[in-house]
Amino acid sequence: MTAQWNPPLKLVFLLPPFPALSALSKELMYQQVLRRFAHFNAIQLSDPAPLRELIMLALKEEDMDPECNENDDLIEKITEMNTELLKQKAEMLEEYFGIHVDVHGNLSRIPVILDQYTPDMDRVPEFVLCLGNDVDWEDEKRCFQVISAALGNFYAMHPPMLPNPSGDGLQYYKKRKPLRNPEDEENTSNNIEDDVTIEDEMEHELLSEAETAWAQREWSIQHVLFPSMRLFFKPPASMATNGTFVQVASLEKLYKIFERC
Repeated sequence: MTAQWNPPLKLVFLLPPFPALSALSKELMYQQVLRRFAHFNAIQLSDPAPLRELIMLALKEEDMDPECNENDDLIEKITEMNTELLKQKAEMLEEYFGIHVDVHGNLSRIPVILDQYTPDMDRVPEFVLCLGNDVDWEDEKRCFQVISAALGNFYAMHPPMLPNPSGDGLQYYKKRKPLRNPEDEENTSNNIEDDVTIEDEMEHELLSEAETAWAQREWSIQHVLFPSMRLFFKPPASMATNGTFVQVASLEKLYKIFERC
């Protein structure tokens, strides 16, 4: 069992924004999985997702040499093996973790870990691949720990995959046009803005998607993560020393200062 750290009440701590919030939310989700073990409500997916397609997508994202045909054969074999494995473990996954895989190998339900919170569904392929690749199904305790950790990582409040459109991130949403001809390529360094970026035009659809994703994350942090931390979070001892919590003041010392005034 992970050692628990009880922060002194007379100390004031500061939480750094990234990646500490992701680490905190990951640990919170992991603890919630253990707390709700075998008693999950479910989130019904509007469209069941084929495990085979999810696993193949995750493997291709990890592929360092996508043009190699040998890699395609290996990806196909790993995909088939993991798909069949998860279909065989479907009953256990649903009973203990609220993960429903139907007889056709489709993921159709995932668990509710925190009320009013749905994880980033773009991370489903990575999660499913982790279930297939990383779980030791022969060791019950280790099996449950790894699945719980995988759920914790999947549900953690990671930054959205699209760059933050505020500040410098806005440049990623400016429309770009191809260079006109090979001669332009030679002069790119002298004429980058004219030949590559259309300064006053934006990818409005992509920008809107990014703004929505980042706004949703901020709402979830304020209205879901922080209230849930106050209610449920038991910080592990490691967070006292790894930089997750940073002491900024000691109330006891402040009282002594004010007493002398």
